[in-house]
Amino acid sequence: MRIQGISKHLQREEIERRMKAIYLLDRGLLQELKVVMNVSRSTVYGWKKRFKASGGNVLSLAPRSRAPKNRRQREIDPQQMAFIRKYRLARPGIGKTAIQSELKGYCQQRGLKAVSESTVGRVIADLKASGRLPGRGLRHVVVDGNGRLYCKKIKPRQKKMRRNGYQPQEPGDLMQMDSLHAIQDKVKRFMLTAVDLKGRFGFSYSYDRLNSRNASDFLDKLIQVAPFTIRRLQTDNGNEFEKEFAAAIRASPIVHFHTYPRHPQSNSHIERFNGTIRSQFLNHYQGDIEDTAALNRDLIDYLIWYNFTKPHRSLGNLSPMKYYVQSKRPHRLQSKMYWTPTRY
Repeated sequence: MRIQGISKHLQREEIERRMKAIYLLDRGLLQELKVVMNVSRSTVYGWKKRFKASGGNVLSLAPRSRAPKNRRQREIDPQQMAFIRKYRLARPGIGKTAIQSELKGYCQQRGLKAVSESTVGRVIADLKASGRLPGRGLRHVVVDGNGRLYCKKIKPRQKKMRRNGYQPQEPGDLMQMDSLHAIQDKVKRFMLTAVDLKGRFGFSYSYDRLNSRNASDFLDKLIQVAPFTIRRLQTDNGNEFEKEFAAAIRASPIVHFHTYPRHPQSNSHIERFNGTIRSQFLNHYQGDIEDTAALNRDLIDYLIWYNFTKPHRSLGNLSPMKYYVQSKRPHRLQSKMYWTPTRY
């Protein structure tokens, strides 16, 4: 007997068997019911009664759970539970075997009955379920005076795209982004920086805080001032390049590369650009960095000179903007870079 609508039910065969038994009972085929189905008439009457009470729902014939309604509760002294919780909080990650070994001595001193290692494991699981112990993916932070546990969730590992040897061919193919800070009279300002690997076009802007919102704002400014379309961007794994910045990247056609952790060599161009800004601008800045607006005005003046006037040896002694203009007219390009003696 095939019943429609239960083809994917885990207990489909048993439901069909019970429907067949009801069919035999209704037709008075009690001998076939006993010999073929090997089930008593009273049992089939119970199935039929349940089927009618459900309004003809065949899923009501599915076998019910046989687990007892009233289960025996685990009995453990509150002192022992408090000891297990305190021991586990003091030594996160310690196993039930080590805790049970220490618990034996604790119980002997107080005349308590020792519990098994399995019971200790179940108590730990109960404490986690009730939020009194940090579970997986959580890091213990603090327990307040009322015994409440505050936990911080561990960030899941994200699969990040790497550069994997990619080399840019045109300006805008790949830019690197990073940050640096400046301190003056205990006042700290953060500067986000970006540089193009092919054409050396550089941009920077200062903020009073280093977070993903300011990094997203810097990205918008970078897209506006760059003379080319930014196709790829590489950053390190800092927190400022997450959340709002990551959302802005996902909403744009820009491909986002990440460097490998603790490997600043992957961001060598932006590290060099940061050193240039520090040595040529920050170390000689006469203004008050607390005034972020004035700092940015002076920084923009420096960047205009850097991009439009300053010759770059790697570009054949051209400025980044001159190099970009000439790169759009390759038939007019002519190398005029001559190596000069550098003994002094």
